[in-house]
Amino acid sequence: MDPIPILRPPSDGLFLRRALLLLTLLAGFALIWYAADVLILAFLGILLAILLDALTQWTVTHTRLARKWCFVLVVLAVAVLVALAIWQLGPRVILQANQLVGRLPRLLDNVRQYLGRSEWGKVILRQMPAELGTNVIGKATAVSSKTFEAISGIVVALIVGLYIGADPQFYIRGLLRLFPADRADMAERVLGEVGYTLRWWILGQLVPMIVLGVATMAGLWLLGVPLAFTLGLFTALMVFIPYLGSLIALLATVLVALTQNATLVLYSAVFFLGIHAAEAYILTPIVQKRAVFLPPALTILVQLLMGILLGFLGLMVATPLTAAALVLVKMLYLHEKPEHHAGSRAAERGAA
Repeated sequence: MDPIPILRPPSDGLFLRRALLLLTLLAGFALIWYAADVLILAFLGILLAILLDALTQWTVTHTRLARKWCFVLVVLAVAVLVALAIWQLGPRVILQANQLVGRLPRLLDNVRQYLGRSEWGKVILRQMPAELGTNVIGKATAVSSKTFEAISGIVVALIVGLYIGADPQFYIRGLLRLFPADRADMAERVLGEVGYTLRWWILGQLVPMIVLGVATMAGLWLLGVPLAFTLGLFTALMVFIPYLGSLIALLATVLVALTQNATLVLYSAVFFLGIHAAEAYILTPIVQKRAVFLPPALTILVQLLMGILLGFLGLMVATPLTAAALVLVKMLYLHEKPEHHAGSRAAERGAA
């Protein structure tokens, strides 16, 4: 009969190392928690750098110019397009946004009247505070008071994106130096796969954003929905947040249509659901066939968690963070090979 092993308490040195490791992990989590806004802005800057790098690589392939000059051309082209958009579209957006704020009291009255026509609606009305309109307007004012803070965050993300996009290899080499020599190759492969996935996720989001924005704008204008231009632009921006963003855009469209009549609400909702169904089942699978597959339930849960913990900024970056995390889990924990063909990435690097 084998003797029963005797469990000895860990030595003082082992206990000390474990305690230090635990304290280090706790300190790391605390740092991430308190610096969450900064880290999110840095991640947005990295996403911008990945987009600029993809456009730069395309320009290098088609012009054969040096990369630095292609990067300058891309930045100038994007800056000109953004400036033209603000110059041409800015006044209209501001005007329609002011009109939307002015319509809020009437919109809320229409919602109350609509809910009051059914028993389930009356139950909802009894749960709604009487000063709901004042609260909504007050919150809208509070949001507008944070405009400077939002602009500052955008500027920070732009600066980070420009610096990283100008020479991404410099930052990649610096990051790889943090790993031991025997792990550097694996770290490089993981970083390459994460960057590849995020690149195609971004490019795959831009196409639905543009198509749905234009289609929504045109369709709502033909239906006679007020503020069609602003709703189309809002829809395009919300498509950047899969699933939940579309629901938010649908809610905004229905509420604006409710200021007219119930029939327009029905037509708007059917149109909105129709174009988003076409986008989900036809357009997105085509343009994102090279991106990592994200399970819808997991994506929505992560979005809700990030939204609750970190607000709208957390909701914005929830999906690309999930895509990057899935790559890390597959390669480092499950030891799976990348889903994309190495040849395509090698061709892209060769084109650079």
